[in-house]
Amino acid sequence: MVLTHRFAALFDPKTVVTVCSPDCAEHLSFHENAAVYQVCAPAGQGQPLQGLKAIHSERVDLVVICVPAEQLLEVLNQLSPYQPRFLVLLTHPSSQPYSAEMQKHLGAWAKQQHCKVLGPRSLGLIRPPVALNASIQPRWPKTGKVALISQSRTVTTAVLDWAEDANVGFSTVVDLGEETDIDLADMLDFLATDKQTDSLVLYLHSYPTSRRFASALYAAAATKPIIVLKAGGQDNSVALRAREEVFNALMRRVGAIRIRYLMQLFAAVKILSLKRRLKGSRIAIIANGDGIAQLALAIMRHNATVHLAPLSAETQAALAAVTLTTDQITNPIIRYAPITVDVVEQVIPVLIKDKQVDGVLVLIAPDPYADLEAVTEALISISLKQYKPVVSCLLGEKTMRPLRQRLDQAGIPALRTADAAMEALNILASYHYNQQLAQQILPAYPLGRPANIEAARQLVQSLQEHGVRHLDEMDSAQLLACFHVPILTQASPYTVPTLPPVCIHMYTDAQYGPFMVFGAAYGDLDFISQRTAVELPPLNRNLARLLIERAPIWYERLHDIAGESIFTQLQQTLEKISELISELPVIKSIQIDPLWLSPSGLYCSQIKIELHPQVSWLSPENLGYPHMAIHPYPRHLVQHHHFDDGQPWVLRPIRPEDAQPLQDFVRGLSAESRYMRFVSMMKELSPSMLARYTRIDYDRELALIATIDSGQAGTEQVIAFVHYLRNSDGRGAEYALVVADDWQRYGLGTQLMRALIQEAKQQRLSYIDGYVLATNDGMLGLLAKLGFKSEVDPYDPGLRRVWLDLTS
Repeated sequence: MVLTHRFAALFDPKTVVTVCSPDCAEHLSFHENAAVYQVCAPAGQGQPLQGLKAIHSERVDLVVICVPAEQLLEVLNQLSPYQPRFLVLLTHPSSQPYSAEMQKHLGAWAKQQHCKVLGPRSLGLIRPPVALNASIQPRWPKTGKVALISQSRTVTTAVLDWAEDANVGFSTVVDLGEETDIDLADMLDFLATDKQTDSLVLYLHSYPTSRRFASALYAAAATKPIIVLKAGGQDNSVALRAREEVFNALMRRVGAIRIRYLMQLFAAVKILSLKRRLKGSRIAIIANGDGIAQLALAIMRHNATVHLAPLSAETQAALAAVTLTTDQITNPIIRYAPITVDVVEQVIPVLIKDKQVDGVLVLIAPDPYADLEAVTEALISISLKQYKPVVSCLLGEKTMRPLRQRLDQAGIPALRTADAAMEALNILASYHYNQQLAQQILPAYPLGRPANIEAARQLVQSLQEHGVRHLDEMDSAQLLACFHVPILTQASPYTVPTLPPVCIHMYTDAQYGPFMVFGAAYGDLDFISQRTAVELPPLNRNLARLLIERAPIWYERLHDIAGESIFTQLQQTLEKISELISELPVIKSIQIDPLWLSPSGLYCSQIKIELHPQVSWLSPENLGYPHMAIHPYPRHLVQHHHFDDGQPWVLRPIRPEDAQPLQDFVRGLSAESRYMRFVSMMKELSPSMLARYTRIDYDRELALIATIDSGQAGTEQVIAFVHYLRNSDGRGAEYALVVADDWQRYGLGTQLMRALIQEAKQQRLSYIDGYVLATNDGMLGLLAKLGFKSEVDPYDPGLRRVWLDLTS
């Protein structure tokens, strides 16, 4: 069974044609096994390309073109007989823009040839692991595990120039150019499963289209750290400030890290080479002087994600035994005498052992009394042995630069300044924090009374039919009541406000859809990022809590006086309004302002709700919630069933917290069942496979489980699992089904497959296919009854490709 990603012809081409004008640099290079045909650009208008007759391939994998804009269409026409799978259009020295008419012709030609286009006006593509340089860059970066995707040629060249000096390598470098065809989502989809890539760095010049980009980013970030450099715009308008905060919220929710400055990007690329990641935000600092430690602490005090770890009594006792009496052994640990190898070899292991320490930062300044070369070698030796990250910062230039290079060569990132070191640690800690957010989804079942969604939809439909755009007080109260939002619109004697009022707003961003705002009262869009916190729906209870806690009014004024009852009411209110927004695409904005707080209830007499004049569809669950940047958990797919003996079981979409039950399920399978499903003798799922199966983007893939009560309070046992993941062609998906040995022949497989097929049709897939062992008669028979067709796998006669056409 050989499955090749559709972008393999771009990243590892077997046949290549290059067409470059004489004024282009001749430094394109490809893998030694690739058949490369160099074709001379036409000398003038209407002249034939020289060298085409030498091409002996019916279809070329990759064509690389670097010619003036006015020659492009003529070159493409002459290349048409070879139907290239991919076309890279490099920026020409003349830098002529492509006219709208030319872009139109280019798109039509690519569609006719079934060709994907990178560019135009792109720096190109570099793939060091396979010796591919289809770019204008004369020197390659060294091979590494970080992929760089950029929307700017100049930023790309700046990063590559820095990387060469810093001894940093890349698995892939791609400049997207003008993105007429191949875009960020395409690149993310490929690199998410690329074995050469461990982490990704993105430079964004513009705000990407929401759902497709967010979907690809979420999938990639499930298994690989992603850093996103997006500079803020020059415009300081209210709308742009709102867009910035919404984009930040999106990055948090998909599990990526957003940075704003190029220096942060350099720190990020370096720190991503660490094999060990921070699993928290508590760090210990070792320094050979108080001054450099204070520099780091000063940075930490201003909006840093990391903070000093409190050292346990056992750690302090252990430090006292291996340090000098003049040393400071509270965090930060300061060596006032010249630093020695003993400090590195004895102090770092003690700190790593402390359960309250997530990572260690070593700050070293030049010291004429210390043997810093020996200390550096000790740092290399000890860092490679630790199970928590050790980050080094060697301050200075002339004498410290060679030592940093020595650390870099050993695969240990060494930073140059305290600022850069703190940025690197913040990135690692933010990644861990955002990964927790990315796993937050709606509960499988509503908490409390279910919303009366049908009544709410009938209400807004009636209002629309009567031309209403702004709801009055009575209609607003009725709509909130459909979702059981705990807000009173008339004050009672027990809701006399005694606390500072807050506000809850909802607006619709033209690109990223609805977003929610919580903060101080009497606010509007002008207050975003100053007095409020922003989050994207859908919200669960935990996300609502974090939204409240991020708002300045909460941690500055309400935290110590509001009480648990008010906090719980606010959580419930945000969660219910989030559900309202998700289920009613017609809602354009909501303003609950001021919202008065008291233990006996929340009160607002001024609720403003506005409807979209153009939106008429009312069932987003059937369309994949296209009005939202993040697809909610598909509760409508939850089904309750009973076996013939009356025992209840549940069929539902999988959730991130199902990772351990799913692992237990796989471990509990017999060796034969595991082999039938995975075609290997694996005994459990790898961490990346577990994340891939449980962190599902329900906009484009699906995983369903059958569960029963495990017998332990609040837990379920997985007894069957079915899923599909999109194929590389984008039109189909590969499914897989496995049922626990003790629960086979109960009809579980048939019911799960039918639910899977129904949702695949809903997501507009053309087909689903899977590979089944030829000896697995039970699975082959089940699928045949469901209408699947079977054929022998041409690469492995022991396998059957079993597929179903979903278009008929």
